[in-house]
Amino acid sequence: MSKKVDLEQALAELVYSIALADGVLDDREMEAFEEMIEQELKDQAAEIKNRFLLLKGRSSPNVESAYKQAMYAIKQHKENFSEELKEKYYRIIKKVAGSVKGLRVEERKLLERFKNDLEYF
Repeated sequence: MSKKVDLEQALAELVYSIALADGVLDDREMEAFEEMIEQELKDQAAEIKNRFLLLKGRSSPNVESAYKQAMYAIKQHKENFSEELKEKYYRIIKKVAGSVKGLRVEERKLLERFKNDLEYF
């Protein structure tokens, strides 16, 4: 798999984990996700949406597993994970997290964790 595809899948995993952090995947989170992907990553939007839909279809969703898979992919391709890409990813997941009744405690914790983890890349 290419570095680009791995990083795109990592974004889908991150969005999925932040959207599920409060235990519920809300339609408004999905809408915010699609809007942000189209806006921020135009050419890659279709691939990222497809990965997210695959994740959404899981019979037993797991926030921690999705987050760890995302961070593993980012770590594997950290040389391609530029500051600009870090900022985009953070913006996207923050927007999705805040799309339903603002940031909840679980979402805020995961955002903070992501921000802290990024310091090591």
